[in-house]
Amino acid sequence: MPNNNTSSGSTNFSTIPVETCGNAMKIALEAAHNVEVGDYAFGEKNYNGALLRYNDAVDEKPGDLAIRVRLGRVLEKLNQLPQALEQYKVAQKLAGPEKWSDEAKSALLRLQRSPGS
Repeated sequence: MPNNNTSSGSTNFSTIPVETCGNAMKIALEAAHNVEVGDYAFGEKNYNGALLRYNDAVDEKPGDLAIRVRLGRVLEKLNQLPQALEQYKVAQKLAGPEKWSDEAKSALLRLQRSPGS
């Protein structure tokens, strides 16, 4: 049986089950593929197609700031403003690149000021 501790007392990560890492990698790749296809659909103005893919991606990686912002964008395009607001609010609570958190903040301010939201 391998020893999980090194002489310094830190964990030897080579004993983490391969299945756990493999599953995490599979989920990350599926989410990335869904985002890529969603981005293509969004660029082609196929907003319903983009919505489907971004929803799949957020199911796979619910804590991903960039996916939440993308989902907010497409919901805005589909005039589903309450749902877009919710995605931007969730995005504001997540850690990630400043580019995405800034976009979420700007979108929240813009939507909260607009009539009908």
